Amino acid sequence: MRIRILCLCTTILLAACARTSRSPGNESPEEAPVARFWRSSAAAKDFDRFHRQGTVLAPDGALELDAEAPLGTTPFPAGGAPGTPPIERYRVGSAVLAEQAIAGGFDSAIPSYDALTPPGTWVRVTLAARVEGTWTKDYDFGPWALDKGTVSRRSVDGQEDSQGRVLTDTLMLKRKAEALRATVWLYSTQPGVSPRVRALSVALSDGTRMPVDAASDQTAWGTVLDVPGLSQMPYPNGGPVWCSPTSTTMLLGYWNRKLGRNDLAEPVPTAAANVYDEVYRGTGNWSFNTAYAAARGEGALHGAVVRLDAFSQVERFIAAGIPVSISIAYTPGTLTGSAAYSSDGHLIVVKGFTPQGDVVCNDPAFPSDDKVGVTYKRDELWQAWRHSAGAAYVLWPSGTALPAGSVNTVP
Repeated sequence: MRIRILCLCTTILLAACARTSRSPGNESPEEAPVARFWRSSAAAKDFDRFHRQGTVLAPDGALELDAEAPLGTTPFPAGGAPGTPPIERYRVGSAVLAEQAIAGGFDSAIPSYDALTPPGTWVRVTLAARVEGTWTKDYDFGPWALDKGTVSRRSVDGQEDSQGRVLTDTLMLKRKAEALRATVWLYSTQPGVSPRVRALSVALSDGTRMPVDAASDQTAWGTVLDVPGLSQMPYPNGGPVWCSPTSTTMLLGYWNRKLGRNDLAEPVPTAAANVYDEVYRGTGNWSFNTAYAAARGEGALHGAVVRLDAFSQVERFIAAGIPVSISIAYTPGTLTGSAAYSSDGHLIVVKGFTPQGDVVCNDPAFPSDDKVGVTYKRDELWQAWRHSAGAAYVLWPSGTALPAGSVNTVP
């Protein structure tokens, strides 16, 4: 089990919770971006390229279970309270992208997905990597459903082997890989009812190299988005460890205002309950946070975990009207003006930049909603953000694309 996001508050510590991509043939490993983003979506008809068993493409390109999908051959653990019986009868199908070359290689991968899961259905993602010509096993990221009446949302511990391990939501490889295999699994216990997978994404990073914060074009300097401020601290039954769902709730609250979608707005405790990972025993599973957000409002938003190489990429999001939640960690006294003296892992929302390029944020570790707005020095926050290799949550309206240059897209 990872210790990346703890969000435990003491008097001195809160432990929490731009480049355009080139084609692989034109990139040497040193030229490739450190962080990459691979995404397949229904809108782009990308699932046409997947090998499907027991799944079909809906008219809009989303993945659904085939009406003739086979029954599962082994009981599926439901999770939940001790003694809960496994699910004996269910239909299952899969869709596999057999091989995606990654120029420059990668040694970590974080999946995320846009999925709608009616009661009685759930989804699951597995990833494998090709290392020096040999494929690893498929690493399992556990079942996910918005409704937990059928299965409990949970990551999968105990997967470490000689090639890698899974830390809740992140595959950490012991050697750099050159290709990725991604599989999404769809399940249903209800005849005629299917989950719908609208997108599958993987955030990739090469931990052997360190990016440098790229020069800014200053387009977003002086822009601050109207993101509602929310504190994680007022909630006695978990609030001090709720930086992740509080940040997710702030992003949803922004889109509620922007799109006029009241079905996107929920209180922080509701978000915390809906992203809780039974195995991790917390609310800091990155993939579960973006999956929850993308399922709100029947899929009004897309959601993804990304890794970014520079604040110049965040500026492109802000210029396009898209706030970003970033994962940070910092040693004592190195983040001026922060709510906590130090942090082993914490989520905040970036909502803009000052005219001088410093970073305007909502930090949920401050004690009340009206106190969370804070401006951090760009260079100090950059160092804090590098502890997560540039990890971020991004939500954006369904049917729209990410801003040009905001992520280093895998072709």
